[in-house]
Amino acid sequence: MKDNHFLLDTAKSYLLKEIVPQANKIDHDPNTLLYALRGLGELNLLALKVPHHWSGKEVSEQTYGDFQELVARYSGALVFLQTQHQSAAGMLVASGNSSLQERYLPRMGNGKILLGVGFSQLRRAGDPLTVAIPVAGGYQLNGVVPWVTGWEFFGEFIIAATLPDGGAVYGIVPLVETHQESGGTLTLSPPAQLAAMTSANTVTATLKNWFLPTESVVFIKPAGWIHENDKKNILAAVFMATGCALAGLDIVESVVSRKPLPFIQKAFDSLQQELNNCRNAVREAQNNSSLEFAERLQLRAWAIDLAGRIAHAAVTVSSGAAIYSHHNAQRVYREALVFTVMGQTPAIMEATLGRLTRSGFDNEPQRRREHEARKEKKITYSRVIHLSHVIDSDIPQWQGDPPVEFETVAQLHKDGYYLRRFSLGEHSATHINASNSFHLDGVGIHEYSAESLVVPGVVIDIREQALVNPDYTLCVEDILSWEERYGKIPPGCVVLLYTGWQEKWSDKKAFLYQDEQGSMHFPGFGSDATRFLLEERQIAGVGIDTHGVDSGQDTTFATNSLVLEKPRIVLENLTNLDQLPPTGATLAIGVLLLRGGSGSPAGVLALIP
Repeated sequence: MKDNHFLLDTAKSYLLKEIVPQANKIDHDPNTLLYALRGLGELNLLALKVPHHWSGKEVSEQTYGDFQELVARYSGALVFLQTQHQSAAGMLVASGNSSLQERYLPRMGNGKILLGVGFSQLRRAGDPLTVAIPVAGGYQLNGVVPWVTGWEFFGEFIIAATLPDGGAVYGIVPLVETHQESGGTLTLSPPAQLAAMTSANTVTATLKNWFLPTESVVFIKPAGWIHENDKKNILAAVFMATGCALAGLDIVESVVSRKPLPFIQKAFDSLQQELNNCRNAVREAQNNSSLEFAERLQLRAWAIDLAGRIAHAAVTVSSGAAIYSHHNAQRVYREALVFTVMGQTPAIMEATLGRLTRSGFDNEPQRRREHEARKEKKITYSRVIHLSHVIDSDIPQWQGDPPVEFETVAQLHKDGYYLRRFSLGEHSATHINASNSFHLDGVGIHEYSAESLVVPGVVIDIREQALVNPDYTLCVEDILSWEERYGKIPPGCVVLLYTGWQEKWSDKKAFLYQDEQGSMHFPGFGSDATRFLLEERQIAGVGIDTHGVDSGQDTTFATNSLVLEKPRIVLENLTNLDQLPPTGATLAIGVLLLRGGSGSPAGVLALIP
């Protein structure tokens, strides 16, 4: 798990430093694209699904999807090109030809050997475009491969040709114009002028009496295999679409900072929420082998639809500048078109059109998916635990906070009922911080939706570390160690940090632990850990049993600032965290809807299964 995180972190660092500044040039210049591809090879990132004993990374499907999404976010051309190579590596892993495996696989991760694919023609209805006839020592190939990406990048590619029995033979042929001594020829067209990713050099290959020797055969598959494989891998291309959608969101978000118009912010928040929902649903589908094909198909169509709409939004907010071919929004919009048709089958086309015409919302698979989503929101519990301290006038208070005061205004014996007036700060006692407490353009607590206040919670226990060092801050290694024991932190949850400080609540000096210089000492979230949780785990917020999610030594309030860039949850001064399981609890957060409030005292309940 740590290795996977390091791999993704390494890839992201490379992409941000080397690819983002040249993304538009990479789209149309083959030399720049080749440099970008070689960079991935130098990091040994070009054979992610190849086993370790062949020098591959052997990552999980989820990590591979995360990687694809990451590359697509920063360069459509690069993800388009390297996907061909990664696919070829995967086919060789599944091959029974050990000599090919030994020759190619150990040199594919570092890019010493680059290999493409050319078999999309098998998906076409009607007479096969490429046919293979068994001959002595191999197969004779004739026909056309209309779509081979990577000319002048890849030295060879895996071709597929239809056999007389309807099956298909897959084998390795050169991706260069070649004339065999036996009279066979392989010729290539000039690169196609695509709407996007022209730098990837997509060509058409024509074969006449080409001899494919048995030793170059990767495998032979029965009739219809590619269609069954497409169904099995229906979500494989989703991550390129969601990566493209993230690229579009990056553009919209950058415009928000320059054009602080509320309707742009509203559009960004809406699209971001929908995209997060889609990405979360896809990741859940990856882990649910029983999910029907129809449901997976709807997720693929949803991702395609989102990529197009968000790219269109990026063009919209960029105004006339987006018309220029070198503008990022223009490039992302064109990339969305490519990802719409990549690996397309009739079923994907139908589902995509259903989304685009919105008829997809009325079909039975969609209704079932929405029904399942509603079922997932049912909460079952065996007990309920208060996570809020009792409020009185002598609770620990942050320096400068208004005092907690109670005044009796009606008495039972005199007025027939008992009533008090109370006053306290919005960040006193157990409380929630709102986005506007750390960001001028953030929303007030009254704008938090009811749905956002009922969330799953996980608990990370750092009492031992805090006992030794009261200034301890949660780090990424702590999170990964926790995940090794309890599983990956799910998206959309609130991460609660149990430091043991709840036991000090009745002792104000011990709780705030202020030294002679006025500095406070209590544990909290480290900024790197917070970024990891937000970016890699897509959490809904954080909570802690100290007076602040930032440690007492952090006067920049880094975690508050990071989490509250959006209307997420920050809970402070929690209690009874020792009674919660590491996973499985549901938090119900009761707030006062104070108009424009920077937060609110909160009644937090934990529902324990």
